[in-house]
Amino acid sequence: MIDYLIVGQGLAGSLLAHELMRRGQRVRVLDDGHRSSSSQVAAGLLNPLAGMRFNAHPRTAEWLPAMQACYRDLARELDLPPLLHHLPMRRLFRSPQQRRFYRRRREDPATAPWVGEAFDASAAPPGVRAPHGGFLQSQTGYVALPPLLAGMRHWLAAQEALRERSVATDAVRPGPDGVRLGDEQARHLVFCEGWKLRDNPWFGWLPLQPDQGEILRLRAPRPLSREILNGAHWLVPLAEGDYRFGATHEHHRLDGRPTPQGLDELRQGLAGLLTRSDDIEVVEHAAGVRPATADRNAFLGTHPEQPRLHLFNGFGARGALSIPWYARRMADYLLQGRPLPAEADLARHA
Repeated sequence: MIDYLIVGQGLAGSLLAHELMRRGQRVRVLDDGHRSSSSQVAAGLLNPLAGMRFNAHPRTAEWLPAMQACYRDLARELDLPPLLHHLPMRRLFRSPQQRRFYRRRREDPATAPWVGEAFDASAAPPGVRAPHGGFLQSQTGYVALPPLLAGMRHWLAAQEALRERSVATDAVRPGPDGVRLGDEQARHLVFCEGWKLRDNPWFGWLPLQPDQGEILRLRAPRPLSREILNGAHWLVPLAEGDYRFGATHEHHRLDGRPTPQGLDELRQGLAGLLTRSDDIEVVEHAAGVRPATADRNAFLGTHPEQPRLHLFNGFGARGALSIPWYARRMADYLLQGRPLPAEADLARHA
């Protein structure tokens, strides 16, 4: 009998599987071929200061070194090009009132290391619309998620730790000594299936707030920016020369399919960010559903009545930044019985 079945090979399932296997556990990952994975679509943006108020999660200073070590070591282990790309971020104020939030972050010792000097509209980079100015932010960049997930998939398959199959969560049969799912049997099962948690009969009672986002891959005949631009939308220059641009937010349509409305919104956003966008080619238009939560904290832990069923999910837009740190905490909890971080322990909702 294997030790852990993991449902889902997105970023959460991949990193948790790797952490458990690194600690000597026998693991099998069940995945539907990424048909429902938002990680394949996500930009992998690394941004310690989120939203209109530039808020930082209290764990950010712990997430950053864990994230850097994780992606550096995985690239080496999987023999991949660098996965972690450090890029400065130019935050563009969307209104004059945002300067107040900027000053708070600038004066707060916890966030000041990431908050650079402000600039006004006259100092905006050529070709960038910044009528209210902005500021420079450090400790930012992106993670190349598609090659990371492909590399992990190949590695798991080589370890005979991957089976490509859809999972009917209502077919899971937990018992006193383990869990059965069709012809699979394990001591424990961990759900890492992203926004599909909404339909999970074991954990569907949790306050998940799925959020569908659409993004574009762009190709331009001229350099657009060497920095990440982040205002009403963000523009990320990729190492291979193209750009990622996004993202929309939709809480009602949750099918993972790009829409004409989303494309129009993004084209308008691009025109609002750059002084010229008519010669920029859209080479890809994709959509995914973020597994966001009501309190913007992840779900880690064990079913209140089924001690063999566990959850590692709900990382939302901060997944690329936070999952490496939480994967270690989850492994500590499963294997050593250590307490989970209080803000992410699903017992807060049980």
